[in-house]
Amino acid sequence: MWKILWIAAALAGLALPVAAAGAEESPTRTDRERAQSDEIAALRRDMRIIVDEVQSLRTRMGVPEEQALEGSPGYDPTGSQQGASQGLSIGGYAEAVYRNRFGSADGDSDDVADFTRMELSIEYQYSDWIVFEAEIEVEHASAGDDKSGSVSLEFAALDFLFNDAFNARAGLVLIPMGFLNEVHEPPFYFGTQRPEPELRIIPTTWRENGVGFFGSYAERLYYRVYVVNGMDAAGYSSEGLRGGRQNGSQAMAEDLAVVARLDLDVTPELRVGGSYYVGNSGQDQDLNGSKLPHARTQIWEIHAEWRYQGWKARTLYTQAHVGDARELSSILLADPNGTAVARRMLGGYAEVGYDLMPLLDPDSEYGLDLFFRYEYVDTQNKISGGFARDRRQPRRLYVPGLQFRPHPEVVLKLDYRNVEDWEGQTADEISLGLGLVF
Repeated sequence: MWKILWIAAALAGLALPVAAAGAEESPTRTDRERAQSDEIAALRRDMRIIVDEVQSLRTRMGVPEEQALEGSPGYDPTGSQQGASQGLSIGGYAEAVYRNRFGSADGDSDDVADFTRMELSIEYQYSDWIVFEAEIEVEHASAGDDKSGSVSLEFAALDFLFNDAFNARAGLVLIPMGFLNEVHEPPFYFGTQRPEPELRIIPTTWRENGVGFFGSYAERLYYRVYVVNGMDAAGYSSEGLRGGRQNGSQAMAEDLAVVARLDLDVTPELRVGGSYYVGNSGQDQDLNGSKLPHARTQIWEIHAEWRYQGWKARTLYTQAHVGDARELSSILLADPNGTAVARRMLGGYAEVGYDLMPLLDPDSEYGLDLFFRYEYVDTQNKISGGFARDRRQPRRLYVPGLQFRPHPEVVLKLDYRNVEDWEGQTADEISLGLGLVF
C-alpha cells in the first residue's frame, strides 16, 4: 500500500510541471500541446486507478469507518463488515475486574485482580453470500496452567447466506441459548459477572462442532437450528453442566444433539423467545471402571427483553434434566473428587436498569445505568438414588450496580453481589470492572 502511495505522489509531482508548461505555451494547438494534453489525460487515468486501488485496500484490510457495531445472527457485534462485498475485517473485546470478597466462612482472603479475557474476532467475506467468522480468546492474561489461563477458539464457522429466511452454517458454533451465550461482551450486559443460571445450567460460553440453519421472517421472527456433538457427562457435577462442554477440541461425537431457538419481536420494544437442547452425553465411554450411561440431557429456557427510552429489562428461566442421573452419580462418586449429579436443575433471573444521564445532563452523549438483578439457581434441585444434596449449590443472589458508558462500546462497572446459600460459605463481593468492544 505504501508503494502505491509513493507512486501517486510521484505522478502528482510530474503532473504539476506539465500543467504549468501547458499554461505558458501559445493558445495555438501544436503537436507538442496535443502530446502534453494526452499525457495529462493519461496521468489523470492513472490517478483514478490509484484512488480505486487505495479504496479497495481499505475495504480488504478493514480500515475503521464510523459505523455502529451489529453482529451476524448468532454472533457478537464485533468485527463485522456489515455490507462490504469482500475482504477481511477485525474486531474483538476485552474485560478486566477487581473483586473484594468478604463475609464468607473463609474470611476475605480471596480478593483478586484479573484481566479476565481478551478476544480477537476476524471475519473474511469471500463474496456477498460466503462468510467465515472466528474468535480467538486469551483468558486470565496467560496460557499457563499456574494461573488457570488458556488460549482457545471461541467459535469458527462458515456461513452461506442465501436469503433472509434461510441460511446455512457449519463449524464450531455458539449454542443459541439464553441471552449471553452468543452475545457475551461486557458492554451488552449488566454487572461484572454473568448471571449464574447462564453459567452453570446454560454453560456460557458454550460452543460445539456442528451444522445448521438460521434465518428470519418479516424482520420479526428469528430462528436457529443446529445439529452438534453431544456433551460429555463425565464432566457433570453438583455445580452444574459447565464441565460437560467439549468446546470443539477433539470432541467425542458418538452421541449427537439438536438445539433450536426462536425469537419474536412482539413490538419494537419487546422481544420474547425460547430455546431447547436435547441429546445423549455418555459418548460410549468408560470411567472409573464402568461404562457411562446414555445420560440424555435436556435443557430448555424462555426469556424476554424490554427496552423503552432509558429503561432496560430482562428475565430468563431455565431447567436442565439429566437422564440416568443415579447411575451416572454412582460412577462419578467412585472418584474421590466426584460429586452427585442432579436429575433436575433449575434457575432464573430478572433484572432492570435505567439510564440516569438524561436526568443529570440532557445533552450528554454518555450513559449512566443504575441496575438491579435478582438471581436464583439450584443445580441440586432433584437428586436420585438417595445421594445427599450439595447444600452449597442452591443460592439466591442480589446484585445492585452502576455502570458508566463514556462511549457506546466502552463501559466502567461497579456492583455488589450479595449471595445467600444454605451453608453460608459463599462470599459477598464488591467488584470494579471495565469492558470494551471494537
